[in-house]
Amino acid sequence: MYVGVSKLLIPPFPAFVIMHHGSVLFFVALLLADKGLRLRMANLLPMRDIMPHMKNWSCIVTVQEKQHITNSMGTPTRKQKFVFYDSEGSRFKEIIFNDDIAKMSKILQVYKKYKISNAEVRTIPPKFQTSELTVQWDISSRTVIDEIADDDEVMPVKFCYSKFTDLVQYMDDKTKSVDVLGVVIGALEKKTVIKNSKQSDVQKFVLLNEESQTVLLSLWDSFLANEGQEILSKLHSYPVSIARRVRVNNYNGVALGTWFDSVILVDPPIQEARELKNWALRNTKLFKEVAEKKNYIKYNPQLSLKSDQKTTWICNITSSQKAEFSFEHIFQKY
Repeated sequence: MYVGVSKLLIPPFPAFVIMHHGSVLFFVALLLADKGLRLRMANLLPMRDIMPHMKNWSCIVTVQEKQHITNSMGTPTRKQKFVFYDSEGSRFKEIIFNDDIAKMSKILQVYKKYKISNAEVRTIPPKFQTSELTVQWDISSRTVIDEIADDDEVMPVKFCYSKFTDLVQYMDDKTKSVDVLGVVIGALEKKTVIKNSKQSDVQKFVLLNEESQTVLLSLWDSFLANEGQEILSKLHSYPVSIARRVRVNNYNGVALGTWFDSVILVDPPIQEARELKNWALRNTKLFKEVAEKKNYIKYNPQLSLKSDQKTTWICNITSSQKAEFSFEHIFQKY
């Protein structure tokens, strides 16, 4: 007895030939119930193939960043920005507007993977484009979002981090922001201050790098209420933080602070962060010593002086030399 199975390509549906004792029986598998599934699979595209104004598409993405809700300057429009990436490493910016924020934002959580269908695709205005982000998806209540299982332990993304010693070149430059990576080893007291004629909450956190250099990072308002509380809850285990697009300020030297476009990632599943976390767990004794000495609240010329600047003791200035003194930042609180 011989039983064989071969496949006949009879478009548009697959068919199978079953041969039994020399007899040929044709079994045509129409698979009508799966037609819709196959159609949806055919429209599952990578990010790079999704063009502005395209309809009827789906894409599997992971949420890399979830920014805070902001207001558009001079308009009543409220928006929340996200950054997604796919398995090929492509990245897109996504935006939710106004009333859709309350409905859709809670569905999308950072580091989670989703299948997203039929968001509105448009080109980012040229002045807001970056080398990596040129297209945005506008998510509304009509967008279909399904969470899917994710077996990836590490997000395949890389950032360009600024060294602590390079931060001084961006000090008080309102047109520039930086990305930094560090271990949070402590927190100063929470303060309530007046900023831009409004009451604001702020708290400074101590970031330390593998060179044992420290810098203070101020989390303001919603950043303090969200990521700040997460950091405080994990402070005993020295969480790793990636601070993206933070401003470099002059507070007793170099200091960092959040603004509307910043993102704070806490213990993210990113390779560099995992490596720094392993280093941190091996150096808890060092962190305790740094925290006890509190040198991070003192002026550090190694981080705060630009390459063309130098320090001189006042007692060494001669009568023939001219000196200018500035007290602009001495009493600046935050």
